[in-house]
Amino acid sequence: MTNQDLLQIAEEFGTPVYVYDADSIKSQYEKLTTSFAESTKFFYACKSLTNINILKYVEKLGANLDCVSINEVKLGLKAGFSPERILFTPNCVDLAEIEEAMALNVHINIDNISILEQFGTKYGDSYPVFLRINPHIFAGGNYKISTGHIDSKFGISIHQMRHIERVMKSTNLNIEGLHMHTGSEIKDPEVFLQGLEIMFELSESFPNLKYIDMGSGFKVPYQKGELETDVKALGKKVEKAVAQFKKETGKDFELWFEPG
Repeated sequence: MTNQDLLQIAEEFGTPVYVYDADSIKSQYEKLTTSFAESTKFFYACKSLTNINILKYVEKLGANLDCVSINEVKLGLKAGFSPERILFTPNCVDLAEIEEAMALNVHINIDNISILEQFGTKYGDSYPVFLRINPHIFAGGNYKISTGHIDSKFGISIHQMRHIERVMKSTNLNIEGLHMHTGSEIKDPEVFLQGLEIMFELSESFPNLKYIDMGSGFKVPYQKGELETDVKALGKKVEKAVAQFKKETGKDFELWFEPG
């Protein structure tokens, strides 16, 4: 999209006006899908932009949807996403909102012990869920956009695994997915590999595991000269690590990411 294109749009529609470049969105999406193994799935983190026309467009591209509120889930369904292509990852909500998502039949990510206990006690293994883990990895462009460190409110600490295991045993809870998100604007690919190793270790405790979700945090350059996450190099390293782990353990799972 050229400066002349923008000037023509401003003349036609007036200002202020928001303009989104579909070709750029498609290019960024394809950059990810071609950098990682074909089986890797990407969930658009719609908290970055919930314009329903954008949602409809990324759905047509083949992306799935990551939502942090029940209204985002409903908007995603309205935009054309089927329930199995939506992951609901709320933070500090009550059980009623979780139950509302259950009624919509989407994937649900539980991020704290209290709700995990309530959910397990009430529903047992009748509705499989994801578990959001706090890996205690400090990553991101700055402290305010780092979500995986020890003081973060996001996710259940890896040091509470014994508690999680007790809840699973006492309620017969069915955990089918593990999730983490360590922060935004991550330039160092090794952060993702470190997180992946933690997920591999934790997977031993979850016999019904089908999905490992690494969240996102890819750094995008906003200005010329800024660094960005080398997703092609990362994709190769991740593919190699996953293949080796599956070969050594016989485990199988889908790998997910949630770019904005």
